[in-house]
Amino acid sequence: MKGIVYIMEAILGAILILVGIMLIFPSQQNEPGLSENGYNCLVYLDQKGLLKNYVENSRITDLNNSLKQCLPPIFDFKFKICATSNCIDTTIPYDKPVYLSSYLIAGENTYNKALINLWIWSK
Repeated sequence: MKGIVYIMEAILGAILILVGIMLIFPSQQNEPGLSENGYNCLVYLDQKGLLKNYVENSRITDLNNSLKQCLPPIFDFKFKICATSNCIDTTIPYDKPVYLSSYLIAGENTYNKALINLWIWSK
């Protein structure tokens, strides 16, 4: 009978140690698919012929509204249109995990290439 009590104490002790470790070192929360979701929205807008039109004609408000419709409402986002790969935005939140989706629009004879960076995070 003493052996069973010792085994139960050992199991309970191990469980308490594991719970303590989990509380001290919480796992990093990851929002799988956020980056892919943003990229898919940009691809969708490009396939409809809207993305290039928005960028070429500087229709930032229309692009913002289209992204609001495409992305789930539980996420917030910010985007920036750049001419080079050095495309940074200093106004994104630094206290939350932020995921980046980038999309390149190829240039043509009358249009220069553009890079769209889309940052997404939970509200």
